[in-house]
Amino acid sequence: MKQRWLRACAYVASAGLILVILISCIDFQCFRRGFYEREFETLRIGEDNHVSDADLMKATNALLDYIQGKRDDIQVEIELYELPFDAFNERERAHMVDVRGLYQFAIVLRRIAILLALCCGGLVIYVKKKECFTLFAAAYLRSSICFVFIVAILALWAAIDFTSLWEMFHRLFFTNDLWLLNPRTDFMIRMFPEPLFFHMVMRIAVSFLAVFLSLGVGSIWYLKKQHLLVQTIYDMNSLKGEEKKGTIE
Repeated sequence: MKQRWLRACAYVASAGLILVILISCIDFQCFRRGFYEREFETLRIGEDNHVSDADLMKATNALLDYIQGKRDDIQVEIELYELPFDAFNERERAHMVDVRGLYQFAIVLRRIAILLALCCGGLVIYVKKKECFTLFAAAYLRSSICFVFIVAILALWAAIDFTSLWEMFHRLFFTNDLWLLNPRTDFMIRMFPEPLFFHMVMRIAVSFLAVFLSLGVGSIWYLKKQHLLVQTIYDMNSLKGEEKKGTIE
């Protein structure tokens, strides 16, 4: 029973770590100001909407600061056709309230995942000492299977029809239709067209996979060094202190 609990803790720690990596990559990529500056220039968003890139970044900074809780509203004035213009209307402001709530939920979820990973991981380290590395490596590889499967499906979906994937995301995480913006009346959707979000999602995926796969390669290398890789692929059983060091039974 003890060994089963330790194995469960290793799984929880591994899954928590993967979740922390994913949310951290989303957090990092979504708030990189330089990304938006390059996208505005590359996609010629300012030119197409008769607004300067400086004003686009002014409105973008207001949005990002609001989501992060650094300001209380997204009321910002820019120049459209060289005339004063309130960047965001009432519907857009209401939608950003939902976006801010979703971001705050993700940050809380990351904190919970960190706490679980530290507590469960610490317990395994305390009980198993040096043998914990073998258990963690095996648990990480096993936990990764589900994430790889999900990421592969989402990547294929995005490559085939990103629009439907993006709509599914909004229908899943928002309980209203405020995210259905009209390009004729809502400036936000003209500021952030679908290609921009596609590029952002790809950056998130690449950064996540870089860290995710690096840990996977490290786990494979360690288990291979311990001559346990093949056994781990077929069956992960608990470590036993009385067995040979690093043996998975």
